[in-house]
Amino acid sequence: MAGMLLESGLVLVPLACAAMYIIVTSNKLLTAFIVVSSIVGLLAMRLRYHYSSGARIDITVRPGSAHQKSSDTATSSSKRPKPKKNKAGKTAPAPDSNSNGFEEIVQDARKHGDIDDEIVERSGALLSDTVTAESTKYDTELYGSSLTFDHRCFYINGRPTWIAAADFDYWRIPAHSEPADTPRGAGVSDDAVRGVWRRVLLQYKAAGFTTVRIRFHWGFHSPSKGTYDFSGSRNVNDLLVLCEELGILVVACIGPYIGDDVQGGGYPFWLVQRDHIRLRHLWSSGIKIWDDRFAAAQGEWYDQIISMLVGHEVVIKNARGHGCIFLVQLENHLASRSPSGIPLALHDETRLLARMARERIIRVPLATNNLCWPNDFTSLASKAWAAAEKKLCGYRLIKEPYRADVSGFHASDIDGTPVDIDSVARMTKGDNVPMAALELCGDPGTRSSRSVRDQIESALCQGLSVFSIPGFFTLADWGNLSSSSSTAANNNPSAAVNEDGSFSDDSRVSRMVLHMARAFELQSASSDAADSRPWISHAKRPTVRSVKVAALPKGAVRVRRQWEHNSAAESTTTDANGTEHATLITYVDGRSLDANARKELGFMFSLADTPISNKKSSFALTGTLGPRNRGIFVSNVSVGGSTTGDKLHLVAASKEIYTRISLGRDHSEVWVCAEEGVQSGQLFFHGECQVSGHAELEVVDIEHAKDQKFSFVIPKPGSGMIQVTSKDNVSVHIVLVDQQALDTLAVGYSSYKTKTHSRPASGAHVAAAWGVDGILFDPVSGNVELPLSSSSAGKQLVVVSPNRPQTMLELAEVTNGACYADSFGASPFIWRYSLPSSKCKDSETTTVEPVGKDAPAIFTVQKLGRRRTDWNSLPWKLLPTLSDLETMDQINIMSWQRDLGTFAYQATDIGFNASHVLYRCQVQLKPQHIKARQILLQLNVRHRCTVWINGTNMSGHETFHLSNRQADLGSAVIGALKQPGSSNGPDRWGGTVTYDVTKSILLSEADAEEGALNEVVVLVESFGVGTQANGLNDAHTPRGLIAAYWHGFNLIGEDHDDSEIHDHAHDSRTEQLKIKWEISGIDATQLAQPFNSSGVPDESEQKGWVLAVEKPLVQNEWSTLVDVDVDAGVQWLRWQISELAGAKLHKDEPIYLHVVGRAAIFVWVNGLLLGKHRASANESFILLSGGSLAKSRSASLPQSATDNVMVMMYGWADDADISGSTASSQRSISVELSLTSTKHTTTASS
Repeated sequence: MAGMLLESGLVLVPLACAAMYIIVTSNKLLTAFIVVSSIVGLLAMRLRYHYSSGARIDITVRPGSAHQKSSDTATSSSKRPKPKKNKAGKTAPAPDSNSNGFEEIVQDARKHGDIDDEIVERSGALLSDTVTAESTKYDTELYGSSLTFDHRCFYINGRPTWIAAADFDYWRIPAHSEPADTPRGAGVSDDAVRGVWRRVLLQYKAAGFTTVRIRFHWGFHSPSKGTYDFSGSRNVNDLLVLCEELGILVVACIGPYIGDDVQGGGYPFWLVQRDHIRLRHLWSSGIKIWDDRFAAAQGEWYDQIISMLVGHEVVIKNARGHGCIFLVQLENHLASRSPSGIPLALHDETRLLARMARERIIRVPLATNNLCWPNDFTSLASKAWAAAEKKLCGYRLIKEPYRADVSGFHASDIDGTPVDIDSVARMTKGDNVPMAALELCGDPGTRSSRSVRDQIESALCQGLSVFSIPGFFTLADWGNLSSSSSTAANNNPSAAVNEDGSFSDDSRVSRMVLHMARAFELQSASSDAADSRPWISHAKRPTVRSVKVAALPKGAVRVRRQWEHNSAAESTTTDANGTEHATLITYVDGRSLDANARKELGFMFSLADTPISNKKSSFALTGTLGPRNRGIFVSNVSVGGSTTGDKLHLVAASKEIYTRISLGRDHSEVWVCAEEGVQSGQLFFHGECQVSGHAELEVVDIEHAKDQKFSFVIPKPGSGMIQVTSKDNVSVHIVLVDQQALDTLAVGYSSYKTKTHSRPASGAHVAAAWGVDGILFDPVSGNVELPLSSSSAGKQLVVVSPNRPQTMLELAEVTNGACYADSFGASPFIWRYSLPSSKCKDSETTTVEPVGKDAPAIFTVQKLGRRRTDWNSLPWKLLPTLSDLETMDQINIMSWQRDLGTFAYQATDIGFNASHVLYRCQVQLKPQHIKARQILLQLNVRHRCTVWINGTNMSGHETFHLSNRQADLGSAVIGALKQPGSSNGPDRWGGTVTYDVTKSILLSEADAEEGALNEVVVLVESFGVGTQANGLNDAHTPRGLIAAYWHGFNLIGEDHDDSEIHDHAHDSRTEQLKIKWEISGIDATQLAQPFNSSGVPDESEQKGWVLAVEKPLVQNEWSTLVDVDVDAGVQWLRWQISELAGAKLHKDEPIYLHVVGRAAIFVWVNGLLLGKHRASANESFILLSGGSLAKSRSASLPQSATDNVMVMMYGWADDADISGSTASSQRSISVELSLTSTKHTTTASS
């Protein structure tokens, strides 16, 4: 910091002198010179600090003091914390010297705001001098046999591995009941949590993903300072063991910052509350100054989380073979440059994290996710700064910029801004590192109009072998996990898979694209552009070397060529006879064509030269594109590979192959394709084959390829099966299915550790099924589970598997004469099942009946109770304003009016980080106190408040606007200046709203001994703390009630002699001195789960409940009409859901609470805050059970089939209707509550 001030003085002092000279002489030339010099000087200062931040390598916390309680240190005079400075920079008095009654609140603020008992020792040289990319580089010599990589892909155990990942946020799965008052250590068993994780992870795998990216949430594991919990739903070790058992790879994102979709970016509340710590080293938005205390806190988190990861890396053998973590991501979105190209981050940030990771025995490659596609690859600013850095490094003016092993990037739309991966790979450390899109499709809440399936397919055709999709699966948005942006946007509206497990149309097509890529996984993982390297001039057998498609522009057709890898880093695509086995994958984009015109396309294939001919040969196929107007077509595919050669060779196909299942016997395979009415095409095999089934065969010769026979297979319209058999009795069974089957096509995958019988390209698919929404294959037990719901009743299910599926379901197997019997025949690998419409059984349940409209009820609601919050029973604490910390003389002479109404401590300063905080003000007024015709109350809140005065609801207001979460620094600052209450970025002072409370104020008689008591209660809902994203310093922006001002009365003089007031002109500013505000809430850091609370202190109250009367709305479904009295404050409703005898709910059957009404609604199930309903005209569906909450019922209440539901309700007077007689009129909001299994309107509002 001293260096910064010195540099500032060296630049600014001469500039100030020159400015004085300009004023005197008005020299225009000198003016221009000074302007340019100022810009250059300030830029030099910025770069100087950017490349040499002053960070030190040995940043440790002194043993013993890190985990010492604040109360212990307070008793020691030698370790007593320094007085905390308030927002105005003034020092708060010590509790023992404060006589204003604020001791408790000041002590709470000191408890949450002080870490001076932690002594950070600094020693050693600069990180920039000692930590280089070479010093933290992945050791390929030691671990290269298990894991290596090049610019194409990662190689695990020598096998090219395609990394198709989706984010799995384990902390978003509420797997058990954990009430807000549950003591630490108490909770559900690890086995119950593993059951939920296992089911969700199998859904990820069945969707086609090979990998999950796990973001480890610091705040989820550390509710309070010095406390870390890795048990129950936080058991990270069990999660990684489960991934290893299921054969799922893991990208471990250890943060500490994990994203802007969670409160505080993932930092724990106790760290966010310490406003003297610069989170992410941000001194202000866009300005970073190194903070050793923050660096020490990061080291504490790395100590804890990395100890859970060690032993689970793929380079390490364990009891399950090998680990699952192949990549560790440091931080997230640590933007190295602004959109203008100016560096924002400190290079020492990544250096320190990399060194911490290596010191804690992380062996696998380290990755960052700092770059942005395509700005950091193709923009002029990024190229200019890259060139400037290179020059400055060459002259040794700056240190070499630090880069991790893998420089990942995030892209909001790789489809709309395509850039050939092969041409830009060098920008992320040359040709030796694969391009890794660690966040493809960007932020789910602001995802572009282009679908996820287009992003995936574009990534494939551009050669991207490593990508992760955030928000593909909607996991429960329970509690207060989400940031303000996500809360206002209703979490993840563009997710492909909903939280109840249902698939959107986009997700079904995305899943089909992933299945196609997994069918040819090696080719998708390790490939180059077809013309990027020379071909062997002569091939022993016919091999396609190029593909062209008529009627399409050149950019709409991309051809990629397989590259295989061995330990010697040489191509294995040639055999001893010089034959090249390079599979080609042709990606065709026909979206430029008329979507309604199913135009037949012509595919022209060119063959490589053969030994019997010196001329190139070519042939043509015809085909159409499917409903998505894109296509993925393969050439040079071998079946039945062995040491002696391939026994069946597909030369080319104009028909898409969606899945590829190895039968294990004679190396035969089953291919699933679309029937001609969905996507037409032909298949072209080498050799004279036998074809039977639902197709025609034509054997042809190609000119210039003498003695070479080809089998031209032309499928017939309709569903069916084709068997193509070579002379060596190797068969390919082509199953043709309709669009309905494709929509529900699900595939079971083997583990990445599984050794295949034939060529490595086959065998990844072990089973396929359609007619259901998924297939769950457990590689440990070998069981195939078909997830079913009541909507599956009456359907025909088809399973393709070489062995009889060991399902966990009792289904009616169809052997002869049933659906598809004429088409598929009696194939030994096709298993057909029928689900009777009357029942669906499994090993855990008896009967499943449809739940929803016009369906018989299968559960009952009982013990409907109601109560209201008593303001006087809450634990109130006096809340001082800035003026309360000063003397009367200082107020009258020095302070402003805002100091009299602005509170010295915000809600976050004292741990009130749950959704709600309550404020109360009690004022006794007499007629002589009134100084104006109107009594006004001004409130400044973040974000939404409801006001009651003397039991009358005054409505409320909301100070919040949803800004662009992906906005750059400049856009965020401009947006914040326009409107207060920004969801992210700086929040300008403003947003005060005035309430005219004249009619609600009570006055006593003029001669009364005491004035009439007036009580004001303000309930403030916060949408979440800031996230520190994109270089914005917003985690410490105020939350709750920031300031409160009274106007129209004056209490000064009642107990004070006017002579005490030195300046009578300041009477209007001192009218607040006798007014005291109180605060009440829940300290989130004292909860076992800091995100599982509404913030209202009596949320766990068991007294005061009375019987409530149901008001049914519809038949055959539980529903009731609730009148929310807006003047009654916060009201509560609870009931029990019990299953009827003999009619148990299916374990996966979703149950929603359908909410309609303009009241604020919070919903708990078994003590878990599962959902919120915003006070608007929009309806809400809150998932209570099933879907991603599957088995949570039995996990939380293993011996009971009863669920306890509790609802918190309140509203504004502006939204209320007046009911009842004139004498006893009631202002209430009608809220409709109903239970349903589908998201459809069933209440009276429909």
